[in-house]
Amino acid sequence: MHYTNNVKVLDAIREMRGEASRKEIAARTGLAWGTMYKTVENLLARGLVFARQSKSVAPGRPTVPLCINADSIVYGGIDVGSETTRILFCDLNFREIHREKCPTERFRDPARFVEWLDGVCRRSLEEFRPVAVGLSVSGVIDSERGIIVSGGNFGMKRGTDLPVAEIAARFGVPVFAVTTQVGVAAAEYHFGRNRGCGNLVTVGLGVGIGSGAVVNHHLLISHPQRPVGYIGHILIPGNNRLCSCGFRGCLEAFSGGHYLAAIAAERFPGRPELHDAAALDRFAAAGDADAAGMMIQAAQYNAAGIAAMIQLYSPEALIFTGGQSRPDGFLYNETLRQLQSLLPPERSNCSIGITSLGEFGSALGAARLAYEQFV
Repeated sequence: MHYTNNVKVLDAIREMRGEASRKEIAARTGLAWGTMYKTVENLLARGLVFARQSKSVAPGRPTVPLCINADSIVYGGIDVGSETTRILFCDLNFREIHREKCPTERFRDPARFVEWLDGVCRRSLEEFRPVAVGLSVSGVIDSERGIIVSGGNFGMKRGTDLPVAEIAARFGVPVFAVTTQVGVAAAEYHFGRNRGCGNLVTVGLGVGIGSGAVVNHHLLISHPQRPVGYIGHILIPGNNRLCSCGFRGCLEAFSGGHYLAAIAAERFPGRPELHDAAALDRFAAAGDADAAGMMIQAAQYNAAGIAAMIQLYSPEALIFTGGQSRPDGFLYNETLRQLQSLLPPERSNCSIGITSLGEFGSALGAARLAYEQFV
């Protein structure tokens, strides 16, 4: 990751858990002594770190360990999913101090959507007063220009631009926006079971199908003209279904939760109990032939997209997230089975599992990215 000096020094102090001397900080960060010293002095002056006196264990000057002043500052992470919005606030040690969630409402008018998001967040923003907010969004993001490129997942016409500046103006703090899967990948790299893994891929199986990647310790941030991780929009041979993106044959247009429910309603109109993705999974696990047939096909499509990500990025770890990623889930386990049949032996050493961070992982990753941008 490419960090500012403030982030490098704060991360080093945090990792040493109250035992960080200036000498050790310089060694860990690789900063020149003068640069490190000025950065530490600036952080001390801002109250983000503090020094505690330590007794000498040998003749000479005592060491003065530095500690993170965890309560000095708050960061927010807001994950706006197509069905659920999750709000999280954390201190400077990224310990969670508040979380909440609510249904994501759908609006055709971008202004009404921004107004709704402001209303949802207003009370908690006023209570916790974050210095910056990370916004992870289920959609296409142009982080360089600060624009949510498409509001299609929120009921608006696909291609509708939502300026992040307008959201930031309502929030009253700086806002940095990324896609949901970029937020997830950031969280996994910094806080997950595979923390610090330099090459990892995340896969979200839920209403949509998405992916994120860290390559050589560098988080790949997708851009409309340089997409990363849009495996839900890989074109699958033999799939002719129309996707919300406008193309036919996208993986997500079959395997995404809403599409699975719609396809089940078309195929089995006399079986309303199957007209829901979660129900399909349960019936498939129980041996229902109709449900199992659909979910096996969805798993084949999933495996094709995931295998492409593994071939592209050669990850050491593959982490699943999203509502369809459950240890006892039929679709999840069938996806793994299909994936193993596709991967060459050279990729078999990749660690595969479900996230340990829970449903607020993307919000936590967004908060971390806001910290990196605005500390």
